[in-house]
Amino acid sequence: MRGFWLGSAATVIMLSGLGYALPAMAQATPDTNLAPGQSAVHLNGRVNWYAGVEGSSLDNIGGTKTSTSSFLGYLRLYPNFQGVAANGLHYGSSAEIRTNSSASAGGETLYVFQAYGYLGLPQLGQISFGQQNGPSVLTETGFFEGFNDGGWNGDIEGMIPVGANPVYPFPDSGAAYDQASDKIVYLSPALAGFQFSAGFTPNQTASNYAPAVTTSATPISGGMPRNMLDIGGQYTQAFGPVGLQVGLDYTTAGQVANTGDPQGVTGYKDMSIFTGGATLTYGGLTVGGNAVTGAFNMADGFTFQLEPDGGTKAIGWMAGAQYALGPIVLGASFYRFTQTGDLPGGTDAGSGATITSSGLTTGQQQNNGVAAGITYTLVPGVNLFADYLFGTRQQGGYDFATGDAGDAHNNVQSQLFGLGTQIQW
Repeated sequence: MRGFWLGSAATVIMLSGLGYALPAMAQATPDTNLAPGQSAVHLNGRVNWYAGVEGSSLDNIGGTKTSTSSFLGYLRLYPNFQGVAANGLHYGSSAEIRTNSSASAGGETLYVFQAYGYLGLPQLGQISFGQQNGPSVLTETGFFEGFNDGGWNGDIEGMIPVGANPVYPFPDSGAAYDQASDKIVYLSPALAGFQFSAGFTPNQTASNYAPAVTTSATPISGGMPRNMLDIGGQYTQAFGPVGLQVGLDYTTAGQVANTGDPQGVTGYKDMSIFTGGATLTYGGLTVGGNAVTGAFNMADGFTFQLEPDGGTKAIGWMAGAQYALGPIVLGASFYRFTQTGDLPGGTDAGSGATITSSGLTTGQQQNNGVAAGITYTLVPGVNLFADYLFGTRQQGGYDFATGDAGDAHNNVQSQLFGLGTQIQW
């Protein structure tokens, strides 16, 4: 194994070789055959398509009925450039371009989700800069997203109404938090199986945005982190037929000065997140898990936010297993996540519900998710898969249908059966 990886994509490749459950995201594959003075340009991509049937507690609320059977799909492009200078310097750039979620072809557009450059030397490590994955994603371990569409961190769960979609609390789900915000990251060479990374994110904005406002009402519900420091490490080693991987990460951040929150929340705590996971691989079987805890909240789907004053520390854990047999991968996982939860926008009329003096509901939120499925590689670049998802959400005094404090729809559930295909190049 090379002691130096070209961009965050190489970390994904290394983990794949050890049976690690990969997330449902693709990145550019580095060209390891470049000699000093050579360069290469690639345009990778993928097209995903899904068919699913879902059922949830929020499919028919207030006269609004959700179609329980749906098709869903998207295109993603991964252009990248790589080069090796005559003096051995590795350099390049990579991007991820996505389609949006428009309901019509005429409204579909492309946008830049990630775009970063890097410079490095095999003996010293690599520095990358731009919209990219941070250490918490690069060192993530034990999330079991390599079967079907990625468990509860895929895309097919988009067919489920948002309020019935259990919150997935692990770092690679937080786009603004640690995938698409502008940051600088250092990735060390691998030494005896150990690798270290550190990243700094001044604010939760993209590369093309300036200046960042730091004295205004919070621009997102749940607080805006700033000056984020992310430090992670990973140990990967084989002991005879057994592969071991352990990953740890700690993230801390201050917050944007708040001059008034429209949700009525009195204030927020500085962010502090610790996550750690481990996997064991023997033959085609991989088992393990991950845990995350700290001062943070996920009041808005896949966005990591600050824990409000009067709230509770967040804690989540996952356990899973997957088995690879030739072109077939079978897997299953379960996770539980407890947090402060969604912030009420008001109070449902006549419900008798209350909002606390801190602007919160009377109960904290619990999310549970079960995922199971199979992936079959038909030919290189073509994957077929089947999904089953089951999830629950509960928050005392919060109405998941209206987004307000209320005594209805405090406990919702959902499930989904789906089939899909991924064609990539």
